[in-house]
Amino acid sequence: MGPFMRATTRKKRETVMETALLLFVEHGFEHVSVDDIIARANISKGTFYHYFRSKEDILDEISGRQIRLIEEWVKQPPSKVTSLESHINRLFIDLASNIGRYPKLVRSIMLLTLQPQPAGSPARRQEQTALAEGLLHWLPNAHKVQLLVTTYYGTLLTWSTQEEQAPHGLLALLEHNMKWAWAGLRAEQSAEGWSAGTIVKEEPQMKVAIIGGGLAGLTAAAYLSERPGIEGILFERSPQLGGRAFTYEKAGFTLNYGAHAIYGIDRHTISNLERELGLSFSSKQVDKRRVMYAKHGMLTQAPLDFVNLVKTDLLNAMQKVRFVGEITAIIANIHQLKNYATLGDYLAESDADEDVKELWEHLVCSNFFITPEEARKVSGSVISEYYHNLFLSSKPVNYVLGSWAVITNQLKQKLTGSGRWEIALQEGVESIRYADRKFILQTKSREAAFDRVIFAMPVQQVVKLLKGTAWEPFVAPYENNTATEVMVYDIGLERVVARPFSYISDMDNKMFITDVSATDHTLVPEGGQLLQGIAYLSDDFDSEDARRAYLDRKTEQMERLFDTHYPGWREAVAVKRVSKKAMVASVKNIASNELLPNRVENVPFYFCGDGCTGKGELAERAFSSARHVAKLIMDDVKVTAGV
Repeated sequence: MGPFMRATTRKKRETVMETALLLFVEHGFEHVSVDDIIARANISKGTFYHYFRSKEDILDEISGRQIRLIEEWVKQPPSKVTSLESHINRLFIDLASNIGRYPKLVRSIMLLTLQPQPAGSPARRQEQTALAEGLLHWLPNAHKVQLLVTTYYGTLLTWSTQEEQAPHGLLALLEHNMKWAWAGLRAEQSAEGWSAGTIVKEEPQMKVAIIGGGLAGLTAAAYLSERPGIEGILFERSPQLGGRAFTYEKAGFTLNYGAHAIYGIDRHTISNLERELGLSFSSKQVDKRRVMYAKHGMLTQAPLDFVNLVKTDLLNAMQKVRFVGEITAIIANIHQLKNYATLGDYLAESDADEDVKELWEHLVCSNFFITPEEARKVSGSVISEYYHNLFLSSKPVNYVLGSWAVITNQLKQKLTGSGRWEIALQEGVESIRYADRKFILQTKSREAAFDRVIFAMPVQQVVKLLKGTAWEPFVAPYENNTATEVMVYDIGLERVVARPFSYISDMDNKMFITDVSATDHTLVPEGGQLLQGIAYLSDDFDSEDARRAYLDRKTEQMERLFDTHYPGWREAVAVKRVSKKAMVASVKNIASNELLPNRVENVPFYFCGDGCTGKGELAERAFSSARHVAKLIMDDVKVTAGV
């Protein structure tokens, strides 16, 4: 029947369908004939066949309902997804709840599905296909999806063949089976993590304050929330958590203030977080064959691996041999770069050709988000350690599907679920003092005492908060650290205007454009495209007028780059956001800056964030430093408890 049938016709058809379903539930599908339906519905045979081709056609309506539910689930925006695992579990629960009242009918459906040529099977196959494709939208791993789908349908079959079936019994069985499936998918975790046994409550031995609700603050709090002997408060002065990893939606597009790209995910700290905190998220690797460099009007493949290096036109044959040798030396940890104070010092003494030197400079620009001048100021040991990890990675650039919100929502959930932690939004800490063997934090609304304090905020704000205290002289040396700032030019397009590559880096003007939606399809409405342009910025200007003129030139250069590679973008813009100065990291990791240590001599606090010492760059430094300070405090609890 078409979608424009009259209301009375639709109502009569639905009455026949509900009558048939009731009979299927009472007697089982296989024991009900068309004549039984006609008799119970009090209609003629002609009327029945006007609406339905067969009784199997009625059964297909159930699959249709399930398919519509799956389609609505797929459309959920990433920012509403608290965790990938719970999001997927929610779908299975909803699907099971839809049919959990009809055990005999479910049994009939499952038995029909198992027949060699089941009646009405196309609709059920469509349902299974829709479920698999829907799951692949969020979890792009066919093997994992197959396991979850098999677990779901296996659960339905088991439940429907039991002698005693109750609706809540299906959900309980589904929860039990899904727990084991997820435990297996996490590989290194055991199903024991799903135990619902009695939790012995401990009296808190320590109260912790965390100042700052960005990635670092959330990570530290998530680790501490797992220790029963610790309770605390996470203070965040803004209305939302995540800091510069904040995500918001507009016109169906999900925009990120902090790019959710992860470099070397298989060797990244976030892989530890996923395992240790039980996080569930999915990621997708950027297609290395579609990463391009533009130089002097020419396009060539970026030398991300051996295959691309052979194809690139940036270097000649001898230069490629030299560059491969340098990469090999860094992987083996014998490259001389690590012994130089800065990249500039190394390049000044290197006998490499200028093209090789420029490539090194550009690599540091693109991974550290800084200009060539600043790239030359990065410590040789920092670069060597960073690329040692990256070159060994089998997944150099991945995107967390659904943006940082998928991670931050799960970290938040761990805090709220512990029952021992409070999240204080829009409550900035205004002062801190020491009294009666406690640290007293003052906000506009209260005063509270704590045993430990973690600063998870930009270094410059740390120094400001400690002004006038006895601890000021010890953190003052870090006050003048400069931040890493870039121009961010996001455009959400109502249609895909062009997709020549997933990433294009303009080596001449030091900027790049990423087709974010080519890797993370969850961020755009159907048929849309999300492009993000980034320009590395200099911060050396004689006047504010000179700075503004420079930023205007960068904006024009970025728009020309869009014009060149994505013609027609101006007419297709649905959403546009331009941040002429966006902070990427609170401390630029160059020789003239000094990262704030996690512990400072004569200062009784802990420090974490992207401006603090830790593994890696950008977001990884926030994750790794937070993980480290949390473990230091948890070790303190062990000592206090006499463990």
